[in-house]
Amino acid sequence: MIAAEHYSELFSNGAPKHELLEIHRSKISLHYAKAGYSYPTIRLPHTFSRLVGLYTRIYQTVYEGALAFLVIISPNEKALKSSESPALP
Repeated sequence: MIAAEHYSELFSNGAPKHELLEIHRSKISLHYAKAGYSYPTIRLPHTFSRLVGLYTRIYQTVYEGALAFLVIISPNEKALKSSESPALP
């Protein structure tokens, strides 16, 4: 599990402790990867640009009766660059 202190510079009032902090409101947009294939995109504020390239785990739940997602970011694993490919077993 990642300590919130890892990203303390991203919080204006220090790292939150076990509470949900609304950071942004926007519409879900549609990204077209290739013909016949599209998927929804949720944007983070530009202040989180340092997170680009990190692995995430996304969990689906219900919060106050609405669909909700929890995104867990791993600072220890870097995503592969497009020129790299994973080793085959």
